[in-house]
Amino acid sequence: EIQRSIRYSTSVSLIFMDLDYFKDVNDVHGHLVGSKLLAEVGQFLLGQLRSLDIVARYGGDEFVIVLPQTELNGALVIADRMRENIEDSVFLQKEGLDLKITASFGVASYPETADSKESLIKIADDSMYNVKKNTRNGVYAII
Repeated sequence: EIQRSIRYSTSVSLIFMDLDYFKDVNDVHGHLVGSKLLAEVGQFLLGQLRSLDIVARYGGDEFVIVLPQTELNGALVIADRMRENIEDSVFLQKEGLDLKITASFGVASYPETADSKESLIKIADDSMYNVKKNTRNGVYAII
């Protein structure tokens, strides 16, 4: 997507998202429930985005969201909307659990805050960890 943004002189943004206190879900309800929660969250995220956006599980309880043709301010709005929608939703109702969760988001944008694929990933990841370390259930971008 960075190559495409260079070619067409557009921005591409990256969001790192980590579920807050996911370990507690695994500890209390077991890893099978944790896996079901991750699958449901992934589907939930897809429903929040455009068809050209990309959602992928990055590892553990982290997801990455690639937003082509999206500048930093737009990505921050999208991340905060997803954060609010996750906070306002109830997950795993079909399993009878009615789980309420929150998530932490880090945002970066090429070429606004990053100058390469590697720096885009690092800045989004560092931004997410800033939220996890300080507040949780928030959105942050290193500018």
